[in-house]
Amino acid sequence: MTVLVRAVATAPPGAAVPPALRRWVAHRVLMPVTVVLLAVAVACALAQLGGVTVPMPVQLVPFGISVLVFGLPHGALDHLVPARLRPGTSTARSIAVVVALYLVVGSATAALWTAASLLGFTVFIAITWFHWGQGDLFVDRLLVDGATGRAGAALTVAARGALPMLVPFVAQPAAAMTVVTGTASALASAPVRAPALPDGVRIATGAVVVVLVVLHLAAVRRSGRPPWRQVVEDGVLVLFFTVVPPVLAVGLYFTLWHAVRHILRLELTDRTAAVQLHRGYLLAPFLRFVRQAWPITLIAVGMLVVLAVLLRRADLGVYLVLIAALTTPHTVVVTWMDHVQRTWHPAAPSTATGGTPDPV
Repeated sequence: MTVLVRAVATAPPGAAVPPALRRWVAHRVLMPVTVVLLAVAVACALAQLGGVTVPMPVQLVPFGISVLVFGLPHGALDHLVPARLRPGTSTARSIAVVVALYLVVGSATAALWTAASLLGFTVFIAITWFHWGQGDLFVDRLLVDGATGRAGAALTVAARGALPMLVPFVAQPAAAMTVVTGTASALASAPVRAPALPDGVRIATGAVVVVLVVLHLAAVRRSGRPPWRQVVEDGVLVLFFTVVPPVLAVGLYFTLWHAVRHILRLELTDRTAAVQLHRGYLLAPFLRFVRQAWPITLIAVGMLVVLAVLLRRADLGVYLVLIAALTTPHTVVVTWMDHVQRTWHPAAPSTATGGTPDPV
């Protein structure tokens, strides 16, 4: 089992993952989240038809939960990633490298926000687009489905990252731009006023989303793999970000969709947690993750409190500024994980055939 776990951590995702674990992940982890997002979308659509508006305090609940559960903690083990994925790398060296990365890249991100808030937010959108897309790419590789090859990987990242980042600006531009101005104003000396989105820009952006989704699904079909999971997830995400208020939608997606998938990825790099997952346990590896992540999570919460005191405001904009400063170095770490685990590489023959023995 130790050899299998090490292979899961360093081989292309799915190459050493038994079929039973793939099915278990799809049915016990991914499907429930998809169902929750669909249920929220239907509820919000019915509320709109009835003229009911979701109160902002309710919309903020997922972001509030994300401070301690799933969301903010999902990057709290970045300092252990090099030691887990590179045999011979000491924990001390792993921590030193990642802490230095966070200090340099996070500080540069904060400096950009201070100097040019709207540009900082735009860069944040672009980085998050890529990062959230690469999270879904890893799941495709883990489950041995989705589009294959580097071109297919690029389409997966582009399409899946575009749904949470672009659809709200197409479907609910006023609400989305309110988030932009509120967040960009957090570090600015004066309130930032973002221009309204022209109809032509919205139409063009919507066309880009449609083209990316169509190309993504076409790439899955060309790969000779069943596209049903991608079709369902793409459809649910389009509906979700079209009808759910942007603050609520992004908060739920960040907390339940993206963070949960990354935590699963981290659990598969930890020997004990991976063994528990292979045996069909879900709660035990998550509690192990929580025990490992809480010190860094508390440091991040402390940073949030200090930032709120310095800026004399405690709202979503301040939280998103902190998230932006943490997301940039976190994306660097995850991109390095993609490189080590060969996430963007064409699937190996053993992965394509799913021929690994099932130890579960």
